[in-house]
Order: sequence, then C-alpha cells, then structure tokens
Amino acid sequence: MFRLAYSLNGEARALLLVKDRVTIGRMADNDLVLPDHTVSRNHAELSRTPEGWVLRDLGSRNGTQVNGALVQEAVVFPGSTLVFGRFEVRFEEEDPEVRMDSAEPDVPIAEGTIIRSVEEVRDMLAAAPVPEPMALGSRDIDRLARTSRILAVLSEVSRTLLSADTVEAVLEKIMDVIFQYVQAQRAVILLPDPVTQDLHPRCTRQLGDQKDTIQISRTIARKAFREGVAILSQDAQVDPRFEAGESIRFLGIRSALCVPLKAEDKVLGLIYVDTPMKVKAYEEWDLDLLTALGGYAALGIRQAALRAAIEAERIAKSRLERYHSPSVVDRIVTGGAGGEAFRLDVREVEATVLFADLVGFTSMSETMAPRDVATLLNAYFSTMTDVVFNHEGTLDKFIGDCIMAIFGAPIPAPDHALRAVRASLDMRATLAAFNAQHPGRPPLNFRIGVNTGSVVAGDIGSLRRMEYSVLGTTVNAASRLQSEVAEPGQIVIGEETRRQLGDAFECRKIGDVKVKGLRAPLPCYEVIGAVSR
Repeated sequence: MFRLAYSLNGEARALLLVKDRVTIGRMADNDLVLPDHTVSRNHAELSRTPEGWVLRDLGSRNGTQVNGALVQEAVVFPGSTLVFGRFEVRFEEEDPEVRMDSAEPDVPIAEGTIIRSVEEVRDMLAAAPVPEPMALGSRDIDRLARTSRILAVLSEVSRTLLSADTVEAVLEKIMDVIFQYVQAQRAVILLPDPVTQDLHPRCTRQLGDQKDTIQISRTIARKAFREGVAILSQDAQVDPRFEAGESIRFLGIRSALCVPLKAEDKVLGLIYVDTPMKVKAYEEWDLDLLTALGGYAALGIRQAALRAAIEAERIAKSRLERYHSPSVVDRIVTGGAGGEAFRLDVREVEATVLFADLVGFTSMSETMAPRDVATLLNAYFSTMTDVVFNHEGTLDKFIGDCIMAIFGAPIPAPDHALRAVRASLDMRATLAAFNAQHPGRPPLNFRIGVNTGSVVAGDIGSLRRMEYSVLGTTVNAASRLQSEVAEPGQIVIGEETRRQLGDAFECRKIGDVKVKGLRAPLPCYEVIGAVSR
C-alpha cells in the first residue's frame, strides 16, 4: 500500500492511496487538501497505471516537481519527493515489518486457545431465531445476542466490501472494520504467493504512530491457513512456544486473533490481529465477527480480482483490436490450443512484413479540404485494415499514407509468406472496388513491398507508450522493395518470400536491385497472381 506523507502545522499526516486516482489541491473537493497559497485549487492528480503511479500537473500556477525537477507528467516511486507550489509531500510505501517466528519445528498450541471452524460460525449466523425466548438459557441468549450484533455489523459493511473495485480497497475496508469493532493494536492481512503459496503481508495497520514489528506465529498461521480455522489466543505469554526467551521475540503480545479468508472450500489468506496491552483482550464475539468478516472479505477479494481481470482483458482487447483481427485477439488473450499464452515481449521470430504506400496522394490532398482528406484516408485505412485482418495479419502502424502489416507475429503461422501475398492481391482487388465506389475523384493507387525473414518483435517504445512492432533488416528491406523497386500497382517480394511461396503464385523475376541502406543487392520478384489449379 502506498501513501502520501506530509506535515501540516507540525503534525505528521498521511493519505493512503486506496483509489486508483487521487486529486491534489487547495480546494476541499480534492482527495488531498493542501491549505497553502502556493498550491492551486486543483493542482495535480496521481493515477495508478500499468507502468506504476503517474503524477500529472493540472495546469497549476506554481508548477509540480518530482525530486527537484519541474514536470508535467512523471512516474513516481517510493521515496520520491513531490512538491506542489512550495508544499512538500513524500510518496512512500507503507510496509511495516512483518515477521514469522522460526519455521521448524511446529509446536503445540497453548491450552485454552479457542479454535473455531468457519463452518461453525456460518451455521450459527444462519440459524433461525427461536420463537420462545423464555425457554432459552442464559448461554443461548448470549449466543443469539452475539449473532445479532455480528449480523448488524456485516449488514453495514457487506455492500461496500463486496462492491470494492480493487483488492487493495477490500483490504483497507476490512482494516476499517477491524479497528472500529475489535480492540486491535496491530493488524495484518496476509495473502499467499500464487506460485509458492508462501504468505506475504498485503495490508498492515497499527494504532497511532506505532511502527512496531508485527511478529506472527508460524504455527498458528499455518494451522489457520491449512485447516481453515479461526484461532483466539487469550494470553500468548503463557504459550509454551514462547518459553526460554521466545516471549521476548514475540514483542510482548498478550492476546491475538488469526482467522482465514475463506470462500467455499478455498482459503485465500489470513487476518492476524493482536494487542500487547492486556490478557484476554478478545472474546468469542471478536473471534466470530472476524471469522464471518473473513468470509465476506474472501468473496470481496474474489470479486475485486475478477473485476480487475475483466477490466484488464477489456483494456488489452481494446488495445489489441487496433492491430489484430478479432480471431487473433481472442487467441492472444485466451492462449493457443494448448492453453499457452502468446507473449508480446521482445523476441526474435520469423515473419513476413508488408508495406503498402499510396502513390501521389500528397499532391492529390493539396487540392482537397483537410476534412475531405481525413475522411478519405479513414475510409481507405479501414478498408485495407479489414483485408489485413481477414488474412490474420497484424497492423503494425500507419506511416503517413503508408500501411505496415506483419504476418506470423505475435501468433506464429507457418504460412505467413502465403498469407502476406494473398493479402497483397486481395488489397489490390479491394482498392479497385474502393475506387469504383468513388467515381467523382481521381483513383487511388499504391505500391506494395513484401519481405520474409528474421525480425525482432514485441512491445517496443517508451515507459509512456508501448506498441507492438517489428524491427530489423527484414523490415528495412520490405520498405525498400516498396519505395525503390515497386511501380504503382505492383506487388514486389523478396527472395525468401518467393522461396516460401513455392508454386502457389506466378512470379516474374525483376533482378538483383541495389537499394539504399543495404549492402548486398536484393533479388526481387513481381507477383503476377495466384496459380489456378
């Protein structure tokens, strides 16, 4: 969990970054209000992005600085000093030290420790009220009263807990409830590593300005996590685990609660709460409340994680759909036939690259209104992109009025050269139909260059902007085939592309052509058309 730490009137304060977007300024409608005349009304905003936390100035009068440098937008890291006007704020990661006691050996849990299964608490809360209270004993009345209090608390928090957008927001809400209803001095929520299943702290809180180390019994944590039971230790000091100096390592803890975050039959984490102040600080009511809360928290975590996954997939699909056909997008997002995920990180692959550049469009556009130029280009690009997608190609980018497409990446395709040439012929035929639909203007024409070989493919760019693209000599050669060899209306391919086509297409040898930027001459071929069979 991250926070913005600052000092106001000599008092240390901090704002926990629970939301994905936090506004900073002098007005009261900001998340972080800085009452300083050098701070603008709405000075800056801090947003959570895939690259990390990004600070953006909102046109402030006195500017925003990160580590002494004036910025309009910058990624911030733990330890960064942010200055708004002349008001200084620190961006920090709130992570008090949490330790487990020694892993081996497991030791007996102290006598008198209360252990309750999650199912017991669920059954208690689900039990219907008894209609004849006069027939109840004092123990039954206490139990019903405890149940009513727990249900009242859960009713109050369930809606906000289950509707939280992020796992962090769920954990912070749990902490709010713990410190409101339980006599907690310190609390930590631990979630397992998805691979190793080792428990790690994800959210911690302590009363006041305490910065004590939170020491957790591995024995208790292991039992609670593995068996899905809630544990109440009334007095840790008399626990046999802490004899012969172990109580010193336990930092004076007297009472402790450890409950699982359990949804259905799966434990998603643990809540650990303790106090060093007194013996028997917690009652069975606290144990039952925290156990029931753990169930709601587990559901909240699952729903938040599901929402995050859905949103991440939506963003990923939205981004990918600009460059890939719908079928390719589905395969990238869901994985291949064997369930493997297709990677967009930088790697070397064999692919075929296509460049299609309009001929004479610049001079044509000089006689057209800017709006008409944009309308025509948008229609042309949309039409040609559909053709590329129909052959499962990847739209790399538009370079002015030139289209760059890739076949064979990010999803491998053994017939990528065939796909690229089929797409080229299809683009040429589609362009003829496109021109026929617009008889009132000069017809568009293009040159196409296609080349096959090894490329470096992956997400390439800056921290701010990444795009899937390809680099290398193969790409440069394809560009040169289009710009320096192909005539208007021609489709020109390189030697390796020609070899991989076999006898599927009729090709005419142009010759070995020396082009700019490449030392060796390029063997070039013109594609005439597909061979009829």
